[in-house]
Amino acid sequence: MNRLAAIAVCVLVVCPIFAQERAGSDQPAIEKIIENWNRGWQTKNANLAAQDYSNDADWTNAFGMKRKGQAEIEKLLTEVFSLQFVMAGESKPVEQSIKFVRPDVAFAVTRVERVGQRTPTGEVLAPRQTSHLRLFVKSGASWKIVSHLISDARDPERRDH
Repeated sequence: MNRLAAIAVCVLVVCPIFAQERAGSDQPAIEKIIENWNRGWQTKNANLAAQDYSNDADWTNAFGMKRKGQAEIEKLLTEVFSLQFVMAGESKPVEQSIKFVRPDVAFAVTRVERVGQRTPTGEVLAPRQTSHLRLFVKSGASWKIVSHLISDARDPERRDH
């Protein structure tokens, strides 16, 4: 029984720690993918923003719009980037964490502040706080986003936006 307990400890405690350390060397690749998204938004480059999604990725934005796969995500971003009121203002990441669940699976949470965005009628929105929840899977040597959920923290007293 002691041998079985030792194996259980390794599987449940020690092995995930080693997996986390090995996977941590892939953290720059995950950060680069997130930076591609950010730069794509800054430069209105839908191809750059969408290039790291898998062909079957699930994507949902803060307004509940859903798309499936890299091509559909890029198509929607092309439309969004052409809307001046949406693209008004600036975004900056304010917090980010990346956790490797397995050496080939990572979960990233990025909190972003957007200032100066406008409504379709031109009114300036209050600063927005969004969270990006991304699930990454490594296939071979490359990482792809397989799921991306964007949530928007809004003041419950303001129902106009």
